[in-house]
Amino acid sequence: MILENQVRKMAGILGEERIISTLKKLAEIEAGHCLLKISNVNSELFPFEKRFNMSSERAWEEFNKGALGDDMDIMEWMGLYENLLDFKDEYQRILNCELPC
Repeated sequence: MILENQVRKMAGILGEERIISTLKKLAEIEAGHCLLKISNVNSELFPFEKRFNMSSERAWEEFNKGALGDDMDIMEWMGLYENLLDFKDEYQRILNCELPC
């Protein structure tokens, strides 16, 4: 609630249009950062997928069923995949955040 009040005060000083424009630019920058993180993690996942001859998505399903065990390599792979899911979620939340035009 405090942040919302501060944003309203800034909008009163700078104008709502400027605040909205700035927030849109920040969202675009953050979305770009997310895409870069997604790309980097995908590069890190590829060797695991090749080694285990399985997509990370399928491995995640099997891991959650308890079918892959808890070998250190599996744990590292699934940790990376969990990061990927988080970055994709963050990216979608940024894209779905609607600001007035």
